[in-house]
Amino acid sequence: MRALRFAAVFTCLVSTSALAQKPRDISKLDPCKILTPADVAAATKGKVSSTVGGGVGAAACMWVVDAPAGAGTYQLLLQKPDLIEAVLKLKTPAERGTSVPGLWTEAYLVPPGTHGDAYILTVLKKGDMAIEVHGVTKEAVTSLGRTATSRIQ
Repeated sequence: MRALRFAAVFTCLVSTSALAQKPRDISKLDPCKILTPADVAAATKGKVSSTVGGGVGAAACMWVVDAPAGAGTYQLLLQKPDLIEAVLKLKTPAERGTSVPGLWTEAYLVPPGTHGDAYILTVLKKGDMAIEVHGVTKEAVTSLGRTATSRIQ
């Protein structure tokens, strides 16, 4: 009986603390340090010719890549979780895109043509933060998303 009561109290405390979690202050992050030009070059198998944006408090970083396949721009955007949570609730499963398992709470990949001419990976860590990775190739965008989420603990 004592163990059951402890389990009930513990569950309530964990649930309450999860609900009370304050979103991360993304103004303290630098998207160009979360993903570096070397990361982008490795994922795209190309050469980064320029980087735009970044700095502490910046919401985005963009890299221009010269690559045999997948030349173009790649971007990392940092976002507050409530905005992305609201957008995902409004979208149908088809509009969210293909689910990408293993990235934070939930992640979806949308192909080009749906919202522009790039793949868009949206990754949400409920109550904490969200990121978007935009780019030319599915493989590079997914790889960069995995790298970014692994660095943001």
